[in-house]
Amino acid sequence: MSAPGMVECPVCQVDVPAGEYCGLCGMPLDEHRSGDGPHWLRARAFSAASGQRLLAPALTSSLFPHLPPRSRKVFLMALGLLVAALIVATFLRMPAALVAVASLGLPLLFALYLWESGVSRDYPRAILTLTVILGITLGVGWVLLTGAAVARAYGVPLGAGIAGGLVLRDGIAIPLGSMLLMLAPAVVARSAWRGRRESLDGYVIGAMGALTFTAAATLTRLAPQFTTGMINRARPLDGLLVEAGIRGIAMPLTAAAVGGLIGTALWFTRPPTKALENRAFVRGTLILIAVVVIAIYASLGVVDVARLPQVLQLALHLTLTAFALLALRVGLHLALLHEAHDEVRIDEPILCIECNHVVPDAAFCARCGAAMHASSRRSRRIRRDDRPVRVAEQPPAGKVVVGLLPGYSLYSGEFEAAQPPKASFRTVALALGITIVVLAGGLVGLSGLISKPAPKYVCPPDCGSPPMNRAVEINPRFTSADGAFSVSYPVEGSAYEISKHDNGVTAVLRAGDGGTMQLFSRPAGGRTPKEIAIDLVNGTYPDTKTAYEIPNAMVGYQNGYGLAADIWPQGAMSSYSRMRVIVMVAVKNDLALIAGAVGPYRAFGPDFGSGKPSAANLQLALDMGKYVNSFSWRGDPPR
Repeated sequence: MSAPGMVECPVCQVDVPAGEYCGLCGMPLDEHRSGDGPHWLRARAFSAASGQRLLAPALTSSLFPHLPPRSRKVFLMALGLLVAALIVATFLRMPAALVAVASLGLPLLFALYLWESGVSRDYPRAILTLTVILGITLGVGWVLLTGAAVARAYGVPLGAGIAGGLVLRDGIAIPLGSMLLMLAPAVVARSAWRGRRESLDGYVIGAMGALTFTAAATLTRLAPQFTTGMINRARPLDGLLVEAGIRGIAMPLTAAAVGGLIGTALWFTRPPTKALENRAFVRGTLILIAVVVIAIYASLGVVDVARLPQVLQLALHLTLTAFALLALRVGLHLALLHEAHDEVRIDEPILCIECNHVVPDAAFCARCGAAMHASSRRSRRIRRDDRPVRVAEQPPAGKVVVGLLPGYSLYSGEFEAAQPPKASFRTVALALGITIVVLAGGLVGLSGLISKPAPKYVCPPDCGSPPMNRAVEINPRFTSADGAFSVSYPVEGSAYEISKHDNGVTAVLRAGDGGTMQLFSRPAGGRTPKEIAIDLVNGTYPDTKTAYEIPNAMVGYQNGYGLAADIWPQGAMSSYSRMRVIVMVAVKNDLALIAGAVGPYRAFGPDFGSGKPSAANLQLALDMGKYVNSFSWRGDPPR
């Protein structure tokens, strides 16, 4: 028989204070409700926020679990402010401002969350400093180490499929390496941690390390945009919007979710009474978390190398981000439900800042089921030092009683004083806005200083020079397997890596800017040279922007069609790059002969290129010209 005011919990089978939830295990005290799932899951009530279901798409309670309800709306509006800043920077075509908001926006807001919730005062400064410094150092170093390899992977031959080696290296190895380094600050901080551990401590450290790593990596990857000028008019607006969505929304949210999830697992501690209970379940959950994290990051890399249309690429990134946030929410919920909690004092009252009721001081609120660990140590200490007092049933005149626990309550004025301070949107917006404006303004100014004006030609002396290359006849000649055409190609050596196929030759430039040149054939199938060229470009690079059509284009001295197009590859792990694609096609005997080149865009000027004005803007084009007219169809007279 339970004592008055006490009931037996059907799950932990211990007498606990009467209410809606057990103060010890957090499970509902009434009969099992439909939709709650198994008792260890408690799907109808999220542990960090009262009134929210576990699977509800509530972004602020997942990203900022320590915040009281009065502050969540403020931080939701602050997230909206970041999205608005990304959109404004995009439509103004200001790459430096876009980079500043995308890389630094969410980390700055996370720092404001730590300050506003009081969590930053719970941890040693040395741990926080170590986490931030490690994240920045590893982020910059990783991009500098892998940036060149990823950049060269952009030069995919026209019409080529996705190579298995490219998927393994750029689609799986580099993203997983990035993930491991992103989690390194949390692992180091965990080894240096002293004192009692709470799961949300790990979430904060893991998310902060991942966010600083991602911010440093993004800033380093996109730094080349600073040289494009304060306003970038050449790049398509839809590409800038996709970049803002991937870099400013999907990547930082995914990083915070993955880092926070792993940090939560590293800091999770089971109660001594349950250390050996359900060990297989705990191990299985940790393995599942690891599998989810690896799958998400491997998927990010595969999406990036799949050469999908950029809008679809953004949609897939946002979908993976949603899965990461859902995994984070479930992981936080389970950790708060099943970790070791503070000492229980059911005979002492305390104010629950989630539901604003006076309840027994236990691991979970008897009224709303929120975990006590979902608030900072500082908040718990303050509320325990100034506990609610017993009051008469009839309050004094002018006093309003609030609370739930029988015999204990707070007057309305005392209740307001005991509440944690409400975050002011004005304060958060000013702190966030001023910081971003200052940083973005500095980067915009830097962009204006280091960007170079368009070159001006003055002839003389900038008149160029006559061609000094050796005659093309000395180069080897390729003949297709069916003898339908032949073409000269570069000598294999230190500059080029040559690969031959039945229908042509591919030459990869290993010097200078690099790039890929192709000299090959395709059945025309009744198509015009223009149709063939456009199909090739769009099939390989779905989001190109045509720079110009090549006038009087000829291939093998046969009238044809040529174009130059630009593409800005997108991706979570890719560095900023503008690629130039040049394609020239001519058709004879229903056989299309094609010369194509792709490589990094490099503006020709008096100090680069042939020395005379040219719109080619591709280093490989300097060597490609002598092979274009070396093509000959079967039956052509020797030349």
